[in-house]
Amino acid sequence: MDKNDIVYICSPLSAPTKEGIRQNMEKAAEYSRLASGTFGCRAIAPHSFLPEYLDDNVPEEREIGLAFGLSVLKLSKAVIVCGSRISSGMQGEIRMAREWNI
Repeated sequence: MDKNDIVYICSPLSAPTKEGIRQNMEKAAEYSRLASGTFGCRAIAPHSFLPEYLDDNVPEEREIGLAFGLSVLKLSKAVIVCGSRISSGMQGEIRMAREWNI
């Protein structure tokens, strides 16, 4: 892995409460820091910061967030799947990563 390689962090965002979503955002940020430190790459988890600006409960804003994530995914050399469950958003990201041979 090269220091300029982008690695996409795929982990759950959705949760039943706002606090749960906040915790998942923080976990995603931590996964990014761990991956960057371990592999010496640029690990990115768009869902660690996008919910600050977009509301996942508003369908149009969720679609924008998902599209942004997929645009980052398309630039990525690898995907790291984190967490104890696979959400519907993650399923889409994993499917696209496979299609794009990431």
